[in-house]
Amino acid sequence: MSSNGMKARQKTAYLEGFVSILVNTVLFILKYYVGVMFNSIAVIADAFHTLSDSLTSLVLIIGYRIAGKPPDREHPFGHGRAEFIGGLVIGVLLGVVGAEFTISSIEKIVSKLSLTYSDIIVGVLLLSTIAKLLLTIWAYKIGKKVDSQPVIADAWHHLSDTFATGLLSVAIFIGRSYWWIDGVLGLIISGLIMFTAMEVVYGASSELIGKAPASKELEKLVKVIKEEYPNVKRIHHVHFHRYGDHVEVTFHVDLPGNITLREAHEVATRLENAVRRKLGYEATVHVEPGEYSEGHVD
Repeated sequence: MSSNGMKARQKTAYLEGFVSILVNTVLFILKYYVGVMFNSIAVIADAFHTLSDSLTSLVLIIGYRIAGKPPDREHPFGHGRAEFIGGLVIGVLLGVVGAEFTISSIEKIVSKLSLTYSDIIVGVLLLSTIAKLLLTIWAYKIGKKVDSQPVIADAWHHLSDTFATGLLSVAIFIGRSYWWIDGVLGLIISGLIMFTAMEVVYGASSELIGKAPASKELEKLVKVIKEEYPNVKRIHHVHFHRYGDHVEVTFHVDLPGNITLREAHEVATRLENAVRRKLGYEATVHVEPGEYSEGHVD
């Protein structure tokens, strides 16, 4: 990947992150205030769900800040995985928040504490829904423009909050006559927070552990290899090692057994250069003599 592309993505991430933090912090304060004022666990839980978007955006900023640092002696492949570590921490914190609000919601249902309905609550929630929808659309567009998957993911996080807040405003308006509606909605939103937490933890931990390449990634890699050297007999032992934007890929190729060592080395170098040029990966190729059917991959 080019340094200019990285700089564009970094600049976009900073812009989206700071705008997201500002908008979500303002909405958190508004929702938390009316939630406390009218004794609504559901609204308070939704306020913290909105605040979680600010935390996600903060991780986005820190992740790109650290990931942009050049490799050094202790980190020869760069610092890209710092983003995943931050995501793992935020996911755990989100899970704790979700668990606490689950307990609070259950206690409210058991104690039969009712919600004091107010048009102010519905108005604030509708305002939040509109603001988050606009933020979602904007973040998705700028993320797509620079091909930044973290920014696009942040946009989807905004969208989850948009749906949660919109449904909450409608449910509170319709269910003003039911004392239990606030506690039940608190449980639902708490569940959404915990589900988001599990997704964040799973995604971050999968990258840190080292997940297998997607089928589309393998297809692209095989296509590049076959285009560069059609006489490859077999491609196997493919491994991807991700460090943020920096990706190391290693694979074995079986070549015709009658070529010389020098020719095999030249083929390996050609394949490594082709993968770097067309896919942006740093490749390491191991060559072997083989008699397998052409194009086989495992």
